[in-house]
Amino acid sequence: ARFAALLREDEAEAESWRGKLGALRNLYGFLSQVIPYQDSDLERLYVYLRHLAAKLPRRRPGPAYDFDDDVRLEYYRLQKISEGSIALGSEDGAALDGPTEVGSGAVHEEEVPLSRLIDIVNRRFGADFNDADQLFFDQIVEAAVADGELRQTAAVNPESKFELVFRDLIDRLFTERMDQNEEIFVRYMNEAPFKEVVTEWLASQAFRRLRDTDRADAEAQAEPQPGGLRIVAGRPEERYVTCVPLVPLAVAAGAFGGQQPVTDEDEWEWVAVDTARRLRPGMFVARVTGRSMEPLVPDGAYALFRSPVVGTRQGKTVLVQLRDAVDPETGARYTLKRYESERAAAGDSWRHERITLKPANPDFDPIVLTPADEGETQVAAELVEVLTVPISAAARG
Repeated sequence: ARFAALLREDEAEAESWRGKLGALRNLYGFLSQVIPYQDSDLERLYVYLRHLAAKLPRRRPGPAYDFDDDVRLEYYRLQKISEGSIALGSEDGAALDGPTEVGSGAVHEEEVPLSRLIDIVNRRFGADFNDADQLFFDQIVEAAVADGELRQTAAVNPESKFELVFRDLIDRLFTERMDQNEEIFVRYMNEAPFKEVVTEWLASQAFRRLRDTDRADAEAQAEPQPGGLRIVAGRPEERYVTCVPLVPLAVAAGAFGGQQPVTDEDEWEWVAVDTARRLRPGMFVARVTGRSMEPLVPDGAYALFRSPVVGTRQGKTVLVQLRDAVDPETGARYTLKRYESERAAAGDSWRHERITLKPANPDFDPIVLTPADEGETQVAAELVEVLTVPISAAARG
């Protein structure tokens, strides 16, 4: 914004400053490949300027040239200047090798585990990285796997879309650890091919780690009760006709919160649903934990949800995602409660005076939200019906 203001006030000064930025960026990017700088502040400045340069307003176009009639093709002449034969000679030529000799397809390297990443970069880029450098890569993966937002991204997206989010995170992780391995950091920041190979391998490893962890958690939560749900293959023609995806409730709270239901469903497990209701896209099954909605929804029961919530939310049992608060019973940033709101007229429309997320179990207190809190919540889905009841809950009932 400051640069844009300067550009309006003094264009020549602004462009001079832009030129100095580019000169510093280019000079340092070159010298850092041959001189081992130890100044981390200078490196941070370089990284900042490199990203800032792409954000600055573009240069204004120069004056357009209008030649009018100054340059015009008015006359041309076609003239024959030679004549002769271009026939091929009669002598035998050398035999040509067929396409099988040179190959016609791209070479795809065999996929190898992350433990051999240093072998890949050593062979491809002529580096001499060792096991200590491999440990640096492993630490980057561990830090990425621990990121909560990245975990949720891996749970609801295919690997190609996951990598887009991972690229934003990995630059920050490398910058935070530049002092731990300066050689790798400099090559990562300044050599695009090196950065591409490293990012692709690290993203792939982080994605597999997160998916394996989430799959294990989902299997632990989604273990069917006796006489309960049945896992099916979920063929395309069966989806939302006889079966719906089975997702952990925490994932559902984040994934189904938009106006459009999630479409990247190839990674879900699918369950056959025994219901008289007509299934449709946006529906899913999740296991409810906690006793705040008993006896309506017993602890451990599997329930059918649908998203988005259509029409009024008043009186509906909804799955709500809490951004800056937690459910006092489970400690999670999502909650299943009955939605009740008190509204007041505001001109030709109305506004919320208070929203109450009310439990069915009188042993638990409601969650009361003021208009200031409303923007910190998102209604992700509504409860359609309870599908299975755990034996222990049926005994209590």
